[in-house]
Amino acid sequence: MTPSDQMAAAAGNIQIKSFFFPFQSYFDNTAGVQAIGVQPVGEPIVPSTVQIVPVSGYGIGLHPDSECPVAVRFKSGAGVTDSQVLVLTPGHIVFPNGRAPFSGFTCGLPFGWLGGGVAQLVILKTPDAHMLWDISPSEVVIQRQRVIVQAQNISQPTFSLGLPTGFPWVNAKRYNPDVPTAPFLQGAPAIITATPTRTVLRLRLNGQVTDANVLMLVQLTTPFDTGTALPPRAPVQVGMSVQTMDVGADTVAIPFHFPKLVGSRPYFPTASFSTPDLGNGTQSPGVLLAGDQAVFCLTSPDAPGGAVDIVRYGLI
Repeated sequence: MTPSDQMAAAAGNIQIKSFFFPFQSYFDNTAGVQAIGVQPVGEPIVPSTVQIVPVSGYGIGLHPDSECPVAVRFKSGAGVTDSQVLVLTPGHIVFPNGRAPFSGFTCGLPFGWLGGGVAQLVILKTPDAHMLWDISPSEVVIQRQRVIVQAQNISQPTFSLGLPTGFPWVNAKRYNPDVPTAPFLQGAPAIITATPTRTVLRLRLNGQVTDANVLMLVQLTTPFDTGTALPPRAPVQVGMSVQTMDVGADTVAIPFHFPKLVGSRPYFPTASFSTPDLGNGTQSPGVLLAGDQAVFCLTSPDAPGGAVDIVRYGLI
């Protein structure tokens, strides 16, 4: 077989399908345009993202450059039945029936995933087709959330859930258009875990003509706090100015600075941080912002009533 024949044979052994899945978002107010998609509990593939692929093959791989996990259910082939839903993370390759083919598959976002983006599935068309690629963890968007900024002079700020590391997120809720104050519960035990790497925050405050300082207060984010109740609340000194807030003894205060808008910029100011270990037993704020039971709030003397959009990245 000539080199050109070998290349043609290799090309015939695989088929590539690309998809773009919508990003999910979680809002703690009713002003969000896009909230977590409708995800019925017990349905392992988000219905609005379902794609039917009538392509036969023996195996399938999710390319390492994909931006999200993909849930796949293989259709029956010769002598085999439909498979259970398998969740593939970037770099994952499966042969669901061994050397028996499947006749097609259905795919989409896994139930409970809060990211989205481009996914590239590589279909192995023959029993001896194979792929070799780097399977190191991929950094993807693991969560988007909008949080209201509260006044910094209140004595007892309202804390929100929303810093998961496992998906589905056990505390997830879906917006209820009929009764906004009673969102639908949409949590479940996690099947995918993520290691947070960096977080980007965008302040949404119309007409911001001065710099804005925003304080993030975070609780229940370390393994020491897992499965425990909030500690007794007691007044403690936190914030960028001297004041007393009744937030609990284990609260971590993280300041953020958002520069003022100059001219007619079409975007909002941003701030970000990453998650390296700083040594000597200390960690950056990014590490602290992790935990399925974590609660946090945002306060500011400069931007009360505004909102902060949060995008978290992580390795899966």
